[in-house]
Amino acid sequence: MKKKFLILLLIILFLSTLYAKSKPWVQRIEPTAWWTNMKNPELQLMVYGAGISTAEFSINYSGVSIIEKRLTDNPNFVFLYLSITKETKAGKINIIITKGKQKQILQYVLKSRREGSALRESFTEADAVYLLMPDRFANGNPTNDSVKGYFQGVNRSLPGARHGGDIDGIIKNVPYMAHLGITALWTTPLFDNNDTNYSYHHYGCSDYYKIDPRLGKNEDYKRLSDICHANGLKLIIDVVPNHCSSAHWWMKDKPAKDWFNEWSTFTSSNYRMTAWTDPHAAQSDLHRLTHGWFAPNMPDFNLNNPLVFDYLRQVYVYWIEYANIDGIRVDTYPYNDIRVAARFIQSIRDEYPKMNIVGECWVKTPAETAYYQSGNNNKDGFDSRLQSVMDFCLKDVLASAVNESEGWESGMARFYAHYAQDFVYPNTNLIMNFLDNHDIDRFSTAVKRDVAKYKMGLAMLITSRGYPQIYYGTEIMLDGIQGTYEGHRFTFPGGWAADKRNAFTVEGRTSEENEIFNYTKTLLNYRKNNPVLQTGKMKQFIPENGIYVTFRYDEQKTIMVIANNNHKKTELFLERFSEMLKGRIQGQDIINQKYYTLQNQISVPAKTVLILELK
Repeated sequence: MKKKFLILLLIILFLSTLYAKSKPWVQRIEPTAWWTNMKNPELQLMVYGAGISTAEFSINYSGVSIIEKRLTDNPNFVFLYLSITKETKAGKINIIITKGKQKQILQYVLKSRREGSALRESFTEADAVYLLMPDRFANGNPTNDSVKGYFQGVNRSLPGARHGGDIDGIIKNVPYMAHLGITALWTTPLFDNNDTNYSYHHYGCSDYYKIDPRLGKNEDYKRLSDICHANGLKLIIDVVPNHCSSAHWWMKDKPAKDWFNEWSTFTSSNYRMTAWTDPHAAQSDLHRLTHGWFAPNMPDFNLNNPLVFDYLRQVYVYWIEYANIDGIRVDTYPYNDIRVAARFIQSIRDEYPKMNIVGECWVKTPAETAYYQSGNNNKDGFDSRLQSVMDFCLKDVLASAVNESEGWESGMARFYAHYAQDFVYPNTNLIMNFLDNHDIDRFSTAVKRDVAKYKMGLAMLITSRGYPQIYYGTEIMLDGIQGTYEGHRFTFPGGWAADKRNAFTVEGRTSEENEIFNYTKTLLNYRKNNPVLQTGKMKQFIPENGIYVTFRYDEQKTIMVIANNNHKKTELFLERFSEMLKGRIQGQDIINQKYYTLQNQISVPAKTVLILELK
């Protein structure tokens, strides 16, 4: 009997050993891989598995050592901090995990870093940025429209549903963007987002190391980068440090009680970013701004937790390295604790010193916007570390001025007043300007599809100081519906096989669309080839009689921009502009190549912007 019992015990022990070998203790490790020769030698590994906190970890790999094993209140997480020296070679690291007398080996890959990766060039004021929402741009691979295990498939009849655009659709149309005169591409996020509703925008993430399979594969993102570079475009990643999705796998087993900013009941942000620059702000308002959730399905990160901070920093360094990214746009920057956000941005810039980063700081005055541009010497000592900021104030001017009659503070006077406040900026060349984007009304709706007004907006945008961002479809005056997010996000005609026409081609566009497209293309390509509209100085003259005149100039060229906001042809007398016209005898219209004599006056057509290269 005793012998049978011993045999049974041995069998049980043998089977339990087999079971331990067959079922890994670690279900996830993130980042999923890393690189040698990074400037920051420290790597955080988030290790996830049932009861993994009781395990011991060791590594025997030349140049790699474990600095610290950090635990949280959740026993299913371990945060291993590794040191990777400059001499470390690429290869497969064996991480030995020990529980009592049992051991398992977890293999981790270190890759060789791309040569010159740290000093990669970024977007600059010389660029024109094209913004698109992948789900709404073009469907290049219909087989991934619906994916098993994902709640939402394609339903183009519903404005808030997924419509099927993907990375293959973007890749197919990169040459179209290059032809338009675009030099940089910013896509809204591509990460996995398995939310039950409104997953198409991807501003909530459910897996940071996975491209959503309805958009493509991780390798497709890298392929997009390669195609962009082959066509002369830089690729900009959309960074979202404020929140993830309620569909994230963390929500079933939070890494720590303080991983998110928690409330007893759902509490939204107050969305009042002015609280940061208000010298009289209440701390309770700042707390609600930064700790309130952006939306019920977007859990708000606690970036003050160093584990969260390090995890997210590494996410974006990973993708910059993996997909060879050229620039960064930061979403909802002031919804974070801005001093923590500044450290977060700087931690990425430390790895990539030339990387340009543009921040979404949606405020209502130039002074507030300038507060967020790095180098501003703010009285409170705050520096955002954002070299570039988005000019939402100019967007408001563009949407209003061409619709108004001329007055002391209306019409073209809005432009003058706006640019007169440029003294608040440390670098006006690195201001991102736009007519519209995915969060605001289409410019086509703002001007009620008035072609003359629309072209005025494009001209004022592309000749402005700073650099332009074009929202997909703006180049064909794509329709929209005012006051609704989905109304800003119509699909691009021709991006789907079932579409009745293809606006990516001359033949597929209406005559009106071709007029707008050709006008935009001419302006963008002129700007692309003429540094005077990239880094040239600006001089403006107070608007008179409904006409606003500005000059962009450098040592090589002078451009005269004449905006007639009147509903009739108007004569512009030139004597007033003599300080800029000295020695100039004619100006060539960059749109139609027509020459104008610069003597006494110029006749300017109604609702028109003349852009003259002076000779």
